[in-house]
Order: sequence, then C-alpha cells, then structure tokens
Amino acid sequence: MKIKFLPLLAVFFAATSIMTSCLDNDVEQITYTSETSITGFSLGTLNINRMGKDKNGLDSPYVDTLDCSNYPFTIDQINRTITNKDSLPVGTYIDKVITSITYDAGMLAYKPKGSERDTIWTSTDSIDFTDPVEFKVYAYSGVEGKPYTITINVHKQEPDTISWKKFDTQLFNAGNLSEQKAVYANGKVYVFGKNGNGTHIEYSDVSNDNPSPWAPVTDKIPSNIDTYSATAWAGNIYFLAGGTNDKQLYKLSVTTDEIEPVGTETFEVLIGGNDTKEELYAVINKISNGVSNSVSHTYKNGVWTEDANSFTLFPVGKPFFSNTTTASYNSDITTTIALCNNPGTPANDTAALVFNRISSDNKWEERMQNLPLPNLENITMIYYDGKLYAFGGGYKEIKPFSQFYCSTDNGLCWRPVTECMAFPAEVPDTENPNREYINFPDLYDTHHGNYSCAVTPKLENGTSRGNFIWIVWEDGSICRGRINRLGFTPKW
Repeated sequence: MKIKFLPLLAVFFAATSIMTSCLDNDVEQITYTSETSITGFSLGTLNINRMGKDKNGLDSPYVDTLDCSNYPFTIDQINRTITNKDSLPVGTYIDKVITSITYDAGMLAYKPKGSERDTIWTSTDSIDFTDPVEFKVYAYSGVEGKPYTITINVHKQEPDTISWKKFDTQLFNAGNLSEQKAVYANGKVYVFGKNGNGTHIEYSDVSNDNPSPWAPVTDKIPSNIDTYSATAWAGNIYFLAGGTNDKQLYKLSVTTDEIEPVGTETFEVLIGGNDTKEELYAVINKISNGVSNSVSHTYKNGVWTEDANSFTLFPVGKPFFSNTTTASYNSDITTTIALCNNPGTPANDTAALVFNRISSDNKWEERMQNLPLPNLENITMIYYDGKLYAFGGGYKEIKPFSQFYCSTDNGLCWRPVTECMAFPAEVPDTENPNREYINFPDLYDTHHGNYSCAVTPKLENGTSRGNFIWIVWEDGSICRGRINRLGFTPKW
C-alpha cells in the first residue's frame, strides 16, 4: 500500500526541528545536504509484442519479455529532463515499468498518472509511462527539488521495415511511357521514355519528399533518344541520341533544363559515371579499315580515351545501372559496378550481367558471381542504405516484384531479402474499401512491365528528409518507399 508523501514528510521535518532545538550546545551539529539531483535512471524487463509462427506456419502474435537495462537514458540537469534517445522497439509496453533510479540523499517522489499528489518512489513500483512522469527529490535539509520530466520513447514503426506510399494523381503529360529510365539530380526525378508520339523527358520535384506534378523538358529535345542511356553525372544528366551505332552525346542541365551536344564522337552504349574520379564510361564505335569495332572508352577532362584494356562485351539495347563506391582501406581506390539484363539465350543465361571496374586497374571485367543474380526481366539496380539492391520483373518461377536481391560485396554475391525490405502485395480490404493498398506484382502487370526507379540521397541538413526509393510506373503514378529508421530525426 502506497503512503501519501507530503504529510509524512512534514512530520519528519517537524520532528527533526524539535530534536535539534533541545540538543545541548556541546553536541556536534549535523548539516544535511540540500542537493536534489537524479543521477541515474534505467529500466528493468518489459513486455513486448512479438510475431511468430503457429503450428500451421501462420503468423501468430504473442507477448514476450525484453531486457531494457542496457538502453541508455540521457539526463539533462539544466532542463531537468530524462529520456532515451535510442527508442525502445515497436510494441514495448510502458504502462507497467519497473525503474532503477539513483539520486542525492533524501527521498524520491513521483506523481502517478491521473494523480494530483506525489507518492514516495520505491524500486518495486510499477509506473505508467505512457505519458511523461514528473519525479522530484526531497532533501533531508527540507529543500524540495525542481521536478524532472521523464519520458520513455518507443518506436512507432519497425526501424528496418520499408514503408510504401502510392501517388496516383501525378500522371505524365505525354501519356503512357515505355522504355523508361529514371535518374535523380538537383532535387528532381527525371524520367526518359517513349510512346507513339516520340521520345519524352519529364521531371517531378521531390525536394520536399513529395512529388510535384510532372513537367516536360521542351528545350531542343533531339530525335531518337536512347532513353536507356540517361545517366546522372557531374551534377547534370547525360544521354545518347541518334542511330544504332552512331549516337551523339548530349547534356541536360538540371538547373536550366537546356540540352546541348557534347563533342563529336559516336557511341553505342553509355555505361555510367564515376563522380569521385570525374570519369564517364561508354562504348564508342570505331571503324578501322572498314571494320566496326565497339570498345570501351573513358571520358576525363573533356577528352575520350580508349581504355588500355579495351572491353567489348557490353550488350546494346539494355539499360545499364551503375554505382561507384570508395574502398574502405584506401580512399584513392574506387569500384564501379554496372548491371543489366542478360540478352542472351534465356535457357542458358540464367544470371544478370554484372561488370566491375577498379580504378587502380582502369579496366572493365565481367563479374563472376558466386551467388548469381537471377536474370530478371526489366531489371533495376540501386544503391541504398550502403548496399546494392536489385529487383524487377519475373524470371522462371520468380514472380515480378516479389523480392529484393541484396549484395554487400560489390555484386559478387546476391542474396534474396526475406525480411523487412520488401514489396507489398496487399489485397483489397472488403471491410474497409477506402483503405489504401499497394500490390507491386499487380502494378507491374497493369503497367505492362513499364517502370523506372531513382533514389534520393539523405539530405545533409540535420533533418529526416531524403533516403527515398521512387518507382515510377507507365502512366506517371509513383510509389515512394523508405526504410523507417532512415527517416527518424537525428537525436545524437
């Protein structure tokens, strides 16, 4: 049974005063401290909701326990607040919390939820922290300390789960677009695509994490653009346009939307760029003695140079997706990975094509994959959360948009992601017909396999903005996804 604190404290201080006044002058006076600080706070074991499998293999919720003693709490002595910046996992119960608290000499009291009066705290009290709770220290000297507000933070989302939202109102001005390639630059997602009316370039401003209506780029768009060649490099977008083996290189300024040709060389394929080394990679068609020879070239300092170890195995007519990372052991060495669908014989070519280029070697090689990436239809590769992810249409028994494949070793091994990072395949809720649902396999089929994807980087301005995956469908509708923890506001 809890004892109401204030009457007891009043009696205690009154008795202390009487005893002190009756003491003989020869007795040594005792001075009690007036310090009223809380110096430590931690939690015990709490209950938490979990999801497991029942005997039939179906999802089944249950309640488990979680040791929370290692979650650090920050004590702000100036503002008298105590909180955990690293939130407890989703589903943690904080309505019956056992606490461990250290404080200066005296007594510690708190105000229970719904109560108007303080109660003496004991280490066995089960306290409701669903709302912040006030604690204060009463010193033996009679000083009443300023209250501390203690808040226990619990995640409202699973940190490592990706959440998706669909935008249906942003539709292309040009109508449905096939052969799409999306790139991100300067706060915008640009989509290159084709339809019966020719080639089109449209963009949506996503700088505030929400897509604006699509706007067309209209400045001197060349005819017969290779939409699959669109590449963001050096702050702008580069692409090819022209015939099969004699395409010209163009640059789209992301600040003015002006398009201008770059050089006079003719190309077959634009592979990607390396911003760290300020290099752009492509396949140039060279004719010598009447023989056509398509070999890899590197663009640096305004000049195209044939690679010393020329590479000739890049396929034509497929979109390439590339990414460059810096070696952890040497900041001067980069690795560029390029990926595309394998256009060979489907029965034999079961793996997608992965190419790599290490800057210290300055040459391209086909990556021999230890755990191959399936040769998915309309495959896409992105760099997200420090990893390479690939996804796309179906292949044999693999259904379209059924899962991500992840590589943490620059494309050497690709493993299917089985938890958290996933595409939803929801079905309509007949009881709640207005509830939004997203089914990626259905979206892929509905849009005839036409889609493109871009990733916005995390904005380095102390906010939780950015870090989104943007998937654009045939008609311009958009699905936006992000791993929940990448959207948490920084607290440290």
